[in-house]
Amino acid sequence: MRLACWNADGVGGRKLELDHFLGQYGIDIYALNETHLRSGKAFQMANYVRHRTDRLTEGSGTAALVRRVIGHHALPVQGRKHLDATAIQVMLVSKPVKILAVYLSPSRPLFILDLSALAAVFPSTWRVT
Repeated sequence: MRLACWNADGVGGRKLELDHFLGQYGIDIYALNETHLRSGKAFQMANYVRHRTDRLTEGSGTAALVRRVIGHHALPVQGRKHLDATAIQVMLVSKPVKILAVYLSPSRPLFILDLSALAAVFPSTWRVT
């Protein structure tokens, strides 16, 4: 399985570049940060299932692209304040693996609420105090 991540600084006008990279390196799961997508704007990649978390204001947003042949499902990341996060779970050798695309703008503070939202995705391994 090939994983990659990219701080895209906007994916809307870079679909050809993204498609080329996915094909050239045979990426199975791609975590994207700073997608700059809005909820009304379509974004699809051939042969990939897309999960995304759009920000209501300008900029940011996260996404996960998963090759269609890979069994997976989206995980909710709820209760965030400033953190953008998209989470998925895949099965690898009969063991669940959780993958997160996470972004926090350097101009925004990190709140315990944001960390608690991530901890809820990994309840047995993270503790926020």
